[in-house]
Amino acid sequence: MSPELHVIGLTGGIATGKSTCCQLLQEIFPETVLFDADACVKTLYAKEDVVSELKAYFGQSLLLPGGGIDKAYLRQRVFSETSAKAFLERVFHPRVHEECLALLSQAARNHSSRLFVADVPLLFEIGFDVGQSANLLVATSRKTQVDRLKNRNAWNDNTVEAMLSSQMQIDAKLALADVVFWNEGPLEILRAQCRRFIQSLDLPLS
Repeated sequence: MSPELHVIGLTGGIATGKSTCCQLLQEIFPETVLFDADACVKTLYAKEDVVSELKAYFGQSLLLPGGGIDKAYLRQRVFSETSAKAFLERVFHPRVHEECLALLSQAARNHSSRLFVADVPLLFEIGFDVGQSANLLVATSRKTQVDRLKNRNAWNDNTVEAMLSSQMQIDAKLALADVVFWNEGPLEILRAQCRRFIQSLDLPLS
């Protein structure tokens, strides 16, 4: 009998440390298979069929002089128009879900894989379901999110507020999560939480 594959959903708010958490999980348990929804979306932006759909909806203003997609323009449209946001969701969400299921199927066939983590920022918002046994939340205070966004992205107050307001609030996500990693302190504290979580799954650590 092949070992059990643990399937976990992982989410959090912007700048709470989701990516760092995923890196730590893979560092502690290298057999972890990670699906990164943000990376998936970035890849999809380069696909011809996706670009064609976006151009048909947003027009030539969507494109930069070099032909790439103007993400600042797109962000402004999505923040200001509910219909634009809904359109993007129709374009990307089914494709992201399909890509995640494909990687999960591959991991299930690989008997050396014991842990599959789906890192999906909108996990709760869209009811992202790949049969996970638990949903893990990486959380911080709103103040920490604001400080990190200003320092990391150099965004002004209006942009920070618009971004945070567009997402489900951390308090609401806390009520939905099965496991919470609180990421306010040093990296070693987050690392210890990741390690304890992997141990709770009875996965062998080196």
